[in-house]
Amino acid sequence: MDAVTAVESHVDHALQSLIARSELPSSGIGSAFLARYSDDMTRTWDARYEWLSEGFGVKVKGKKFQQDFNVAVECRNAIVHGSGHLTKRQQSNLVKFVELRKQLQSILKIAAHGTEMIFSADSARNAVTVTSEFVHGFDEILLGATAMDY
Repeated sequence: MDAVTAVESHVDHALQSLIARSELPSSGIGSAFLARYSDDMTRTWDARYEWLSEGFGVKVKGKKFQQDFNVAVECRNAIVHGSGHLTKRQQSNLVKFVELRKQLQSILKIAAHGTEMIFSADSARNAVTVTSEFVHGFDEILLGATAMDY
């Protein structure tokens, strides 16, 4: 959970830095836009990816490191919102539910018995690896797209 939260903070800080470097905050319409939509930019991971891509050319969605990190995000959501069980939202689409269970096992070494997640001795280590690979990949793309050494 903490690793995903740290990555979320890192990405949100990068997004805020990109906004601050843009001319958006210095214009009246830009300030009004930010006042109305800035919270929406970081409400979900899909929103972050969309704003980073469309607003700043930082395209991370679909990269392997992002897909693996998404499994860690889903694991965190199951811990926080499902008390260690896959949530009703995660169960709502059978195909996605089965795929998530496979990804939890293959990427994080977390077995799923029904909806309950069973952590292995390697689960925490794998989660840290996935999150650090995300940060490395994200920072590399950020630097390449914006020349911002973050």
